[in-house]
Amino acid sequence: MNADELLKRYAAGERNFHETNLKEASLREAFLIHINLACANLKEINFSLANLRGATLIAAKLKNACLVMTNLNGANLSRADLTFARLTGADMIEANLKNANLSDTKMIGVNLSGASLYATNLMEANLIDACLNNTNLEKANLSEAKLRGASLRKANLRGAFLCESNLEGADLREADLRGANLSGAFLCGANWEGAKLDRAILSGAIQFCVRQI
Repeated sequence: MNADELLKRYAAGERNFHETNLKEASLREAFLIHINLACANLKEINFSLANLRGATLIAAKLKNACLVMTNLNGANLSRADLTFARLTGADMIEANLKNANLSDTKMIGVNLSGASLYATNLMEANLIDACLNNTNLEKANLSEAKLRGASLRKANLRGAFLCESNLEGADLREADLRGANLSGAFLCGANWEGAKLDRAILSGAIQFCVRQI
C-alpha cells in the first residue's frame, strides 16, 4: 500500500491498517487520529507534523522514522521499535511506550508528560530539554542518555538504569529514584529537592563541578 491509497481509505472511514507495509512512505502533515497501524512496517516513514493522536502503533516497526513535531498524544506505541527515529519536538502526552525500543532516538524537546515508559529501552537517547513530568520510567534503561536540562518533576524512576547518563541541570524535584542505578552519571546542577533516593546507586556519579572562568 502507498501513502495515497491509505489516505483515501482513511478519508472513506477506514481505520484498521494492521500489519500494513508503508516502508519509506511520506505522510507528512497527515491527519490520521485513532488509526490502527499495529505491527505495521513503518521503517523510514515520514510522519513529521502529522496528527496521530490516539493512534494504535503496538509493535510497529518505526526504525529510522521521521516523527519531528508529530502529535502522538495518547498513542499506544507499546513494544514498538523506534531505534534511530527522530522525534524532536513531538507531543507524546500520556502515550503508552511500555517495553518499546527507543535506543539512539533523537527526542530533543519532546513532551512525554504523563506517559508510560515502563521497562522502555532509551539507551543513548537524546532527551535534551525534554518534558518528562509525571512520567512512568520505572525499570527503564536510560544508560548513557542525554537528559541535560530535562524536566523530570514527580517522575517515577524506581529501579531505572541511568548509568553514565547526563542529567546536568535536570529538574528532578519530587522524582522517585528509589533503587535507581545512577553510577557514573553526570549530575551537576540537577535539582533534587524532595526526590526519593533510597537504595539508589550513586557510585562514580559526578554531582559537583568547579567551572574555570
